Amino acid sequence: MRCLNRTRFLALLFIVMSNQLLAGDGSLKPQTQFSPSFMGSVKKLDAIAAASNKTGKTGVKICSCQILEMKSNNFEHKNVAVFAEKTNFGKFSADYGVATDVIEKEKKHIRLFFYDKVKVVNKVAEATDCKSLYIKLKDADQSLVMYDILDADVRK
Repeated sequence: MRCLNRTRFLALLFIVMSNQLLAGDGSLKPQTQFSPSFMGSVKKLDAIAAASNKTGKTGVKICSCQILEMKSNNFEHKNVAVFAEKTNFGKFSADYGVATDVIEKEKKHIRLFFYDKVKVVNKVAEATDCKSLYIKLKDADQSLVMYDILDADVRK
C-alpha cells in the first residue's frame, strides 16, 4: 500500500513539475505567485532602505532615564533605573517629553501594583541609546540596577 501511495505522489509531482517547466510560453522559469502590488511595495522598501544607507538619516536614538527608590511593606530597592528610548528625527524636546511620559506611566503601574512609595532620586536624558547610557551610569555607580528599557516609539 505504501509503495502505491508513493508512486501516485511521484507521478503527481512529475506532472506538476513538467507543466511548470515545459508548458507555456517556452521559457523555463517558474511563474511567480506574488501580485504586482506586493512586488512593488517590496521594491519601494528596498529603495527606502538603500536611500537611508546612502544618506545616513536613520534617526538618532534618545534616552530618558529616572533613577528610583521603591518601598513597600516587605521590600526596599534603591538605585533602580527605568529607561525609555525613542527614535528622533529632529524634534528633541518633544521626543524627550514622550520618553518621559512613558516612564511616568510605568512608574504609575509600579506604584499601583508593586510598591507603596516610588521616589525619583535622579533624572538623566541624553541623545544616545539606552544601553550606552546604562553602561555609562553603571560605571559611575556599581549599585545601579536596570528595571527595564521601554520603547517609547511603540508606546503611546
